[in-house]
Amino acid sequence: MKARHFLPLLSAVSLSVAAQIPLTEAQMMKYTSQAQKTSIGKAAQLNLSLNSQFATANAINQTVISQTVSHPNASYIKLHFKNINLQNGGKLVVRSEDGSERYEYTEFNMSTATKAQGDDGISSFYAMSVSADKVIVEYTPGQINNTLQAQSQIALADAEIDSYYHGTENDFLESIETDIDIASTCGAMERRDVQCWANSNPTEFERSRPVARLLMNGSGLCTGWRVGSDNRMFTNNHCVESASELANTEVWFNYQHTSCDGNTLESVVKVTGKDLLKTDYTLDYTLFTINDFAKAAPFGYFGLDVRDATQGERIYIPQHGSGNPKELSIGSDRDANGLCSVNNANANGRGTGTDLGYYCDTIGGSSGSPVLAAATNNVIALHHLGGCTNKGAKISLIWPQVSSHFNGQVPSGDNGTIDPQPIADFDISCNLLSCSFDGSRSTSPNGTITQYEWQYGDGSTNDFGSSVSHTYASTGQYSATLTITDETGATASKTNTLAVNDGTDPKLLKDGEAKTGLNGAKYDEQFFYFDVPAGMSGATIVITGGTGDVDLYVRKGNEPTRTTYDCRPYRWGNEETCTVSSGAGRYHVMLRGYSAYNGVSLTATAN
Repeated sequence: MKARHFLPLLSAVSLSVAAQIPLTEAQMMKYTSQAQKTSIGKAAQLNLSLNSQFATANAINQTVISQTVSHPNASYIKLHFKNINLQNGGKLVVRSEDGSERYEYTEFNMSTATKAQGDDGISSFYAMSVSADKVIVEYTPGQINNTLQAQSQIALADAEIDSYYHGTENDFLESIETDIDIASTCGAMERRDVQCWANSNPTEFERSRPVARLLMNGSGLCTGWRVGSDNRMFTNNHCVESASELANTEVWFNYQHTSCDGNTLESVVKVTGKDLLKTDYTLDYTLFTINDFAKAAPFGYFGLDVRDATQGERIYIPQHGSGNPKELSIGSDRDANGLCSVNNANANGRGTGTDLGYYCDTIGGSSGSPVLAAATNNVIALHHLGGCTNKGAKISLIWPQVSSHFNGQVPSGDNGTIDPQPIADFDISCNLLSCSFDGSRSTSPNGTITQYEWQYGDGSTNDFGSSVSHTYASTGQYSATLTITDETGATASKTNTLAVNDGTDPKLLKDGEAKTGLNGAKYDEQFFYFDVPAGMSGATIVITGGTGDVDLYVRKGNEPTRTTYDCRPYRWGNEETCTVSSGAGRYHVMLRGYSAYNGVSLTATAN
């Protein structure tokens, strides 16, 4: 194992010790007056031109300008554009390399854009972040009088990507502590991946659905959550304190792993902040709305518990501490019963007697999380401060200030009452231009799936059936879509991107045939793929020989990244093996230089 992977262990020891240091009241009051959001990103200048030098003509003879922006090891990239012309048919697409995350901007649809100070939100704006370290930009300038006249060419020359933010979470693997170095991990660290509670605590797991991660101004991190059935969300005032800050805020729903402590994320849904309805410094809350509200509907909503909390009553906190995929704090080794509880029902926060105090673990980025009363599974406090005890502003005090935005009716949560929707999912296995599609992984909690409908993305006639086959006419990248219908009439769709070839693609690995003489510089990335046919259990990928040090990453279905993969051996040198037994389908391979390397061989074998 390479030494760079030991760093988080050293950090964890130091934070655990710091968490035990008690705070004086004076220290706590100083802390509460200076609470601020955690940062997980950095700004970078770019000044990358979007002019005719990079233009090609598409199928209908429109100018399309393409650029690629990369930042090695970034957890996300958020691009800023200026002098963009979207009038009269202009279009800007910002997407991941594999097309799994894609945002389109036109003069009639800017809902996924955010605005910083000085932006007009039309010609200058930030695009929605893309969770990758490489982003593709495709820009079709708008026409003037239906032609690209000379004056539009001048505007075209000025269009550019002038800067961007990049996520730094992958650079700093150690936990991010909260503001002003005051710890909020009380005793042993007991925040756990939310999926780890799914079986043992299904109610608490289900009640984590409405929680979202917030990304403010390209780099700030907090937590927010839906409240009530209408378009309403809560976070802290020290996270979002103004309408201008909300205009540059992203809201990420479903940012969580698919399995306990896993490496694969659920499908994340990103929307943007819309209207700031009410905010208050002392109680440290902001109530706001979001754009594209319908996209948030599947994740449910919380109710409010407006009573005074009881000393010792059980609580729990779903959160996005440290920018992590969703976590849940249920246990507390500082409480006699081992469960998170209200340890001070009348604590001081930014005001006297405004808060609840508890030893339930939080961390930087947990600001804005809901504190739920286990007795009602409704939100009884809004977490905002650390220090052990940690603090949440009382909902009983917040409610009178915001009740008019709920027509005076205390909102109830859905608490599992929403009829669960079916989930479409499928596997793809390709051999050159011929592909098999298997939708048997799709599920419906309502009963039997009655129809599977397939679109192959090449203009061919739709197919039906849980498992189908299709042969593409030519090499290329296609988007295949499965739509399922269950016996109640509910539907769900899933789209996967696939690439097929005629056997001449240099990135294709053939069974048992070594690619030799592979070279690369430090941090350079090379990508290959291997198709495992139906009936086989998986693939074994081997690198060997040569000089230097290259790292092997393997992932089924999508290209691996530094943080998302199915196998990574973590060994010195170039002797590494990955065996992944995930059935038939496409296995993607990344070689990344830990240092410069030369003369390496790569072989893939179906098992």
